[in-house]
Amino acid sequence: MSEQKNYVLPTPIIDCQEEQTVKALAVRYGQMQNPNLLSKAGKKLSGVVPTSIKNLTKNVAGSISEAELYQQAMNVIAEGFKVIEEQAAKFSISEETIIKKVNGIVPDNEITKLDEICLARSYNLARLVNQYKSRDLLAAAVEGGATGAFGFAGLPFNLVLSTFLFYRAVQSIAMFYGYDVKNDTSELIIASEVFVSALSPQKSGSSEIGSLIGRIMLISELTAVKQTSKKTWEAMASQGGIALLLTQIRALAHKSAKTALEKAGQKGLENSIFRRVFQQIGRGLTKKSIQRVIPVVSAAIGVCFDTAQMRTVLEFADVFYQKRYLAEKEIRICALTEKVEEDYIDVAYRTVSPINC
Repeated sequence: MSEQKNYVLPTPIIDCQEEQTVKALAVRYGQMQNPNLLSKAGKKLSGVVPTSIKNLTKNVAGSISEAELYQQAMNVIAEGFKVIEEQAAKFSISEETIIKKVNGIVPDNEITKLDEICLARSYNLARLVNQYKSRDLLAAAVEGGATGAFGFAGLPFNLVLSTFLFYRAVQSIAMFYGYDVKNDTSELIIASEVFVSALSPQKSGSSEIGSLIGRIMLISELTAVKQTSKKTWEAMASQGGIALLLTQIRALAHKSAKTALEKAGQKGLENSIFRRVFQQIGRGLTKKSIQRVIPVVSAAIGVCFDTAQMRTVLEFADVFYQKRYLAEKEIRICALTEKVEEDYIDVAYRTVSPINC
């Protein structure tokens, strides 16, 4: 076992500015309920296509149904997932880059792994995330225009690639706040649920985990997470409130991760999860996408819609993971400094009982 590092802990663990951040996050979540300018622009753009052009393309549009488009997109996932990963990798940010950036805002400690990011101030991490967002927005615009230019022929690939880029964006924001979505299977499950919730933030979610995420997003006040003698997730659960909600998310995701691993194996886990996520949202996306017509207009609509969607996903993920970061910060620092054993934490996950709401 490697020698334990000595850390300079933030004092206080959560300062006044971080406490005030929670209320601001609640306001930001409320603002997400309204369509943004890019989304409105996309709808207007689809309405200015001349009638003569619409008539010329009517037969083309009628030649592919939503069900067929959805099935073609599912075939892209099944047969070309590696290509999708390769294209998304061009726009993705690496764990090493994130750690390097975080080191620049934590002068008292050397950050070498994602677990140590809990030593940073949330508002400093938020600034890094805001800088990162422009990168994903550009990726969505490039992807939407490039794949949209192929018109109906490019729709299946557009649907899958754009959705996977959104999914990667959620994972990247999770890593900025210190959550390992690559090596921790339960975090991968949670990120997929956050992604689904981001596409429909007004709804409670598509599963029990999604429902918990929806409730956390609506909580406007930070529940203080006090230090306890055990300093485990079990102790965190016993405090109730948002701390219990977050522990339940971990518990549910942990069980889901085990099932997914048994079915898909570690190597194919992300493919399996993404396919499940796309099954939940794909049919809704096909209805919007099939309205695109000629290549030039299709490319412009692709830029507007995909960029608007990316903006929504980034905002939702940022709000969720900031709230979660603040609620878990103290317990994560305790686990980091006292080396709580992983299988002991697993026991804590399994002993959490569902809350009554």
